Amino acid sequence: MDKKLILNVENIEFTFNKSESKSSFEDIKKDIELLPTILKLFQSIQIDRLKIGEEEFKIVLNDKELYLDNKFVNLSSKVDISSNSISFDLHSLYLKDIKLKFDGKIKIDYFNEKLNYFGNFYYEDIKSSLNLEMNKEIAKFYLVSEPFKNLKFLKNFLSLPIVAEEWMYDNVEGEMKLQEFYGEFDLKNNQVIEKSLFGKAIINKAKIRFHKDVDVINTESLNVTFKDDNLHFDLINPIFKEKNIEGSFVTIHNLTSSLNGEVEVNIKTNDKLDRDILDILKAYNINLPIVQKSGTTNASLTLLFPYDLQKDMSTKGEFLINDAEVSIGNFSFKTKNATVNLDGTKIYIKDSDFKYQEMIEAIVNLELDTKTLKSSGEAFIKNLQIKKDNNEKIVEIKDKKTLLEMNFNKNTIIDLKDLETKIEVQDNILININNLAKIYPYSKLLKDISAKNGNLNLEIKNEKDIKFNASLKGLNFPLEKNGAKIENLDIIGKIQDKDVYISSIDEDIKLQIKDDVNLTLKNLSLNIGVKNNKDSLKKDVNISFINCDLILDGTIYQLKNANLIIKNQEVNFDAVVKNIDLPLKKNGKEIKELSLVGVHKDNNTKISTKNKDLILELKKETLFLHLDGYDVFYKNKINEQSEENSYKNINIIGENSNIIIDEKYKLLANNYEIRVREDEKYINLKYKDNEFTLKQSKDKKIDIYTSELSDEFVNAIFDKNIFKDGKLIFLANGSLDKLNGKIIIENSNIEDLAILNNLLVFIHTSPALINPLLAVPSVVGMATNSGFNLTAYKIINGIVEFEYSQKESIFEIKKLVTIGNGIDFEGKGKVDLNNMTINSEIKLIFLKDYSKIVGAIPVVNYVLLGDSNRVETQVNLFGDLSNPSISTNLTKETFSIPMNITKRIFSTPSMIFDFLSGKKSEEEIKNEENRINKPFE
Repeated sequence: MDKKLILNVENIEFTFNKSESKSSFEDIKKDIELLPTILKLFQSIQIDRLKIGEEEFKIVLNDKELYLDNKFVNLSSKVDISSNSISFDLHSLYLKDIKLKFDGKIKIDYFNEKLNYFGNFYYEDIKSSLNLEMNKEIAKFYLVSEPFKNLKFLKNFLSLPIVAEEWMYDNVEGEMKLQEFYGEFDLKNNQVIEKSLFGKAIINKAKIRFHKDVDVINTESLNVTFKDDNLHFDLINPIFKEKNIEGSFVTIHNLTSSLNGEVEVNIKTNDKLDRDILDILKAYNINLPIVQKSGTTNASLTLLFPYDLQKDMSTKGEFLINDAEVSIGNFSFKTKNATVNLDGTKIYIKDSDFKYQEMIEAIVNLELDTKTLKSSGEAFIKNLQIKKDNNEKIVEIKDKKTLLEMNFNKNTIIDLKDLETKIEVQDNILININNLAKIYPYSKLLKDISAKNGNLNLEIKNEKDIKFNASLKGLNFPLEKNGAKIENLDIIGKIQDKDVYISSIDEDIKLQIKDDVNLTLKNLSLNIGVKNNKDSLKKDVNISFINCDLILDGTIYQLKNANLIIKNQEVNFDAVVKNIDLPLKKNGKEIKELSLVGVHKDNNTKISTKNKDLILELKKETLFLHLDGYDVFYKNKINEQSEENSYKNINIIGENSNIIIDEKYKLLANNYEIRVREDEKYINLKYKDNEFTLKQSKDKKIDIYTSELSDEFVNAIFDKNIFKDGKLIFLANGSLDKLNGKIIIENSNIEDLAILNNLLVFIHTSPALINPLLAVPSVVGMATNSGFNLTAYKIINGIVEFEYSQKESIFEIKKLVTIGNGIDFEGKGKVDLNNMTINSEIKLIFLKDYSKIVGAIPVVNYVLLGDSNRVETQVNLFGDLSNPSISTNLTKETFSIPMNITKRIFSTPSMIFDFLSGKKSEEEIKNEENRINKPFE
């Protein structure tokens, strides 16, 4: 049949089963499938109202135009029909249920059963070109759009998981343009082939938000790619809070899968890892405790969190930190370079250069748990210093490896395991050194005080504000308490600005360092040696002593109170010294307390009492001592055992100062001067009219001479009333190994001398004196000589010549001659000073008055007295010097007098002749030469 039908109908109604079309897409599909058949049967069709069941249509069809309208579709198109195909030039295809409009060209190839569409579609403010190719099994489409505002329109077409919808519709804003989108649709199964979908889009001036609780990121654009169900956002020139995060991207994996979908957020930056970046992590409940305050960090952070909240979130990151100040918790430090890796809840810090203030510099490797904020690892300490504001180092550790634990919870705690040291950082820094033995090798301060053990706690606000307490053990302080050396000490202290305060717990020791160093000691003993201590005055210090002992080179000085000031290597002191053991007395009383002031500088020392009655000056090799009103006590034994004097020049001036030897022998002095040089000595002492002088020359020769010494002066020397009235002169010269001298005595009574007393008692108790022959002259002597008694002997003239050897300790009396009342003495002897014994021979010449009477008769003189014209006997003194024994031939000689008289009678004629002629016998001449009747001539 060549001709086709023409149909014009106003209204047609069919009653069929309910239409199964649910959308415009299904309706168009059915219409397109029927269209070829209809066009074969009809030349033209116009149905104003076609009702089929519940569906109504308006159809206009001819060889040029097709118009179709129902509740889902409105179609207006030119139609070009050929033998094998039909082409539509769409004026409009409007899908009413989804408000989607198409235009363009459609070609249906009946032979090949294909449909091709080239045109545009319009939806709200979106315009996109569309290429569509269909066969019975599959439809392929390709889209390119004009710019549009957002993708929210897809909510009407796509059902996505909530997380995917947030990223598709809420987290991205900007001017969007679909650059391309390709996909395939399975017509048999009526579903999209997901693996076929691929698309690219660009969003200009985009704002992207990684999380609803995080500020947006401004970008120049977003490059969006969709492939294999993965939606990828590349951020172009992204700026987050003025930070460049170039290289950052977001990928939504398995976009449409509720089960396997996950969002990958990758953040890259070369800026500070500060709160702005960390807030992004915090939004995902990741608390990274690291905050960067300065410097740069090359950071790459990947967050992977699944749609399914039951699955764990994955966090990985690498942070390369350079020249930065970093805080972990409340702990801030500096690093030149550090590598920080984040893996889930673990942070790995590798080969990090670590510097905390000026205290510690190290290389650390740590593993940090972000949940517990605890870490462990090791550190190589390049330099650890604890120092004062003046840079004086308390501790300095170098090149030390140690295990390390850190806790960044409420307060940061650093535990240096191998050093048994903990550092806690809060508002202040707390340092606990539990075992000073671990720190001792690295602390000059601990070595100086020999604090080999103990513990130390420091609270450091800053270098100018430090508090501390310590228990120190193994000290080597020159301090003692109750006779025991202080080896353990508990102290507290603080450093404020440049000031230091330290106190022992019992407050016996207090140290305050300001412009000066002030040390207070109480109830202690300070034991120091200063002779060879060259470093003792290097530091300025003021020392206050309260009830202390100062032990200098073994000598103890008990200080009631004292102030010692050392400044510019000069020492000034003011002290009240108590319980003094000095060889001094004043007004007959021992010196138990002295108020002294003094100064020491350049190895020169000057000490004096406050009233200047005692002055001591020490200048290099010179000692000067001035005494006024002090008696000096000298002990031979102590002096003999004393060390050699280190002073080459000694000058001593005494005023109103007596010298007392061995507590009893006193040298009275109104003034004296003592000069001792390395090769010379000079002593001059004056008391009233008495003067004593000693000189020792370079050749060790000694000269000693005195003025006429009074009985007061001499008796004081011997602590006995030996002499009364008269004068005594002492002369000597030579050396200490051989000192020769003489003692000259004039008109002096000897009253208390053990040797003389023994002699006199012996003589007066001798039976020879009772002999009737001698009775008359004895009575005459008692009447004519004054002062003769048992305890006194008057020397009219006397001389003692002696020789003294210090080496042998022998005092030899070479000649003793005295002319006295009733008895004269002539003799010699030795005193051994080693054992204080005497051995001497003394002639006693007595019955001198009897001799005078008889001597007046020449012949009788010779008969009774002999040639010497005197009566004499010899006495031997020996034994203990203080109470010697005596032997004599006095009795023998007395009873042999008659025989001697008989002998002399026979020689009388010649003696008479000699007397008359004035010639003296040889014995008389010899005796007169030996006797010294005028010793001062």
